[in-house]
Amino acid sequence: MTALYETDLTAWAREQADLARRGSVNSLDLVHIAEELDAMVRAERRALASQLERLMAHLLKWRYQPGRRGNSWRRSIRDSRNQIDRLLADSPSLTGEISRLLQAEWPRAVRWAGEETGIGRRAFPDQCPWAEAELLDPDFLPDE
Repeated sequence: MTALYETDLTAWAREQADLARRGSVNSLDLVHIAEELDAMVRAERRALASQLERLMAHLLKWRYQPGRRGNSWRRSIRDSRNQIDRLLADSPSLTGEISRLLQAEWPRAVRWAGEETGIGRRAFPDQCPWAEAELLDPDFLPDE
């Protein structure tokens, strides 16, 4: 079982699913199943963090470069929110992690916005100025 896990993850996963469906609990590779489940959780959390970073960076660009506002930024903001909605619909328990992820991703969003706008990082707030509800509100745009 371990050899298959190390050489062909997809075949291993199919085999594990088949064993579980047949009720062959004693044959399951529980150690690797636990590792894969933990990896799934981390991947979902990373996906949410990435979309929050993207959303905040584009909101910063929107706020600090009003003369450059356009449909591409609006679409990116909408798409980030749609992706966040999908992630939270599939994994509602991630909702409880949003506040922590916003704090963790804020410096990355500032760096992204600074690099794309040429605005120095010090011009941006130290912490996200928008409430979680505003960030997730499909109609919210700063200063509009």
